[in-house]
Amino acid sequence: MGTASSALGTRQKWIAMIGRWALPLVMMITGVIVDFGAEAGATTRPTVPIGVICSCTGPEAASLSQTTPAIQAWAAWVNHHGGLNGQQVQLIVKDDGYSPATSSADAEELIQQNHVVAIIDNSDVDASWSSYAKQQGVPVIGGGISVDGYTNPDFFPPSATFNYLPSAGAVLAKSYGLKKEADLYCAEVSICAQSEVLSKAADADVGIAMVYATAIGFAAPNYTAQCLAAKAAGATMMVVGDATTVVEKVAENCAAQGYTPIESSSDGTVAIGWLNTPGMEGNIDTQADVPWFIHNAATKDMYAALAKYAPQVPAGPNFGEIVLATWADGALIQAAVEAAHVSSASTISAGEIKAGLYGLPKGETLGGLAPPLHFVKGQPANNSCFFAMAIKHHKFVLLRDGKLVCSPLHKAGWSGLGST
Repeated sequence: MGTASSALGTRQKWIAMIGRWALPLVMMITGVIVDFGAEAGATTRPTVPIGVICSCTGPEAASLSQTTPAIQAWAAWVNHHGGLNGQQVQLIVKDDGYSPATSSADAEELIQQNHVVAIIDNSDVDASWSSYAKQQGVPVIGGGISVDGYTNPDFFPPSATFNYLPSAGAVLAKSYGLKKEADLYCAEVSICAQSEVLSKAADADVGIAMVYATAIGFAAPNYTAQCLAAKAAGATMMVVGDATTVVEKVAENCAAQGYTPIESSSDGTVAIGWLNTPGMEGNIDTQADVPWFIHNAATKDMYAALAKYAPQVPAGPNFGEIVLATWADGALIQAAVEAAHVSSASTISAGEIKAGLYGLPKGETLGGLAPPLHFVKGQPANNSCFFAMAIKHHKFVLLRDGKLVCSPLHKAGWSGLGST
C-alpha cells in the first residue's frame, strides 16, 4: 500500500506540473483519467464526462483506430476555447477490441462509475449495450453505420442513417449508367452480411443486377480469386464493404488481373491512400457527412485542431471520412449543450444533452458538416440525404456541386435487421 500511495502521489505531482504548460486536454490513458483542462489558479468548475467506445483493435481497425485521436483533438480544441458552456470536457475512451462482452462491460462502467452524460459510438458491436444505454437514459452520439442508429431513439447520428445507405449507393451508381455489381463484404461484422441482402434489393429497385456477392476476411493474403469471379460474372462496378486497407488490397489485386471495375463505397472507409491505389481511379462514393477533403468554414476548426493536437492523423494513409464523422459527433454535443441553455454554474446532465438534441432546429447541419438533421423525442433518427464524391485524375472531387443525394427507402425495407 505504501508503494502504491507513493506512486499515486508522484503521479499527482507530475500532473500538477504538466498542467501549468499543457494545453487543455482530457483523455483516458491506461485506464486512468488524466485532466489537463484546468489552468493553474483557475476556479474549480464542473467537468463534462463523455464516454467513447471504439472497436479500435478489431477487424475494422484500419478505419476506426483514427477515431480516438480525432475525438481527443476535438476535446482539446473545445477545452482550449472555453469548454462546453464553460466546463471542461472529460473524455473517457474505451477500446472493446470487437468483443461484445468487453463492449457491454465498457458501457456499464462508463455509465455507472464514470457517470458519463453521453457515449460516442465508434464500436462495431454496439448492439451489446445499446438497450442498456437507452434504459439508463444516456444518449448515444453517432452510430450512423449501425442498425441502432435508425431503430433506437436513444441514438443520435449527426449524419445520414444506415437504412438509406444501400439506396443512396444504388441511386449514384445508376446515374453513372452502371448495371452489374459485385459485392464483397466483411465476414467479421454481422451488419456487413445483412447490408448485402438489402443492397441487392436496392439495386433491383433501380435496375442494377448484383451478379456476384461473397464474404471476405480482413486477414486474407489476397483477393485474387474473388476478383476473377467478379470479372467472370461481368460486374462493371464493385462495392467492398470492409476496412480502408482491405478496399485498397482488393482494388490492387483486381488491377493486377487486368480487371478495373468502378469501385464504389457508401460508408466511412474512404481514405487518402486510395488516391495512389491501382484500380481506384474513377471511384464513386456516397458519404453520410460532408466529405472530409473539403476545406471550408465547416471543416476549418477540425483541420486546425488536428494540426495542433493530432498531426499524425491527416498525415497518415488512412485519413478519411471516419475522422470527419467523429468530429461531427463532437460538434453535435456542442450544439446540444448550446441548445439546452444550461446554467454555466450547473453540472451538465445526460437529460440536458437529450433536451438540447431535441431542441435543435429542424434542418440543423452543424455549420455544414452534416446533411439536415432533426431529432424527435421517442422517435429513431431518420436522415435520408448523402453527399457524393469521386476520384478523378488521382484527386478527390465533390460531385453534384455539393448538392445532396436524397434516396428513397427501398421496397424491401429494413425491418428484418432488428430494432431496439
